[in-house]
Amino acid sequence: MHEKRYPKGHFMAIGIAIGLPLGIPIGLLSGMVAIGPVIGIALGVGIGTYMEKKYNPSPLQVTPEEENRRKKILLSLSGIFLLGVIAFAALVMLT
Repeated sequence: MHEKRYPKGHFMAIGIAIGLPLGIPIGLLSGMVAIGPVIGIALGVGIGTYMEKKYNPSPLQVTPEEENRRKKILLSLSGIFLLGVIAFAALVMLT
């Protein structure tokens, strides 16, 4: 049987996508909404690391162009997330 290979970091992204929705209710239940996504990302990194080791032991190497594209996307998403956090904090302070 032919084993399917994925690029490095493939399952990490899936793990974070799974962990983030799990962390948001935890933040809501604890009364600290901003902590929920942080907990979810931490859970997702753990899940992604486990999945990466189990299902992708010999990952495909990422080309420098793909690595640069991933960095740009991550930087853009981090900026959008930071703007959202600032907007949420301003909204909470004004009310």
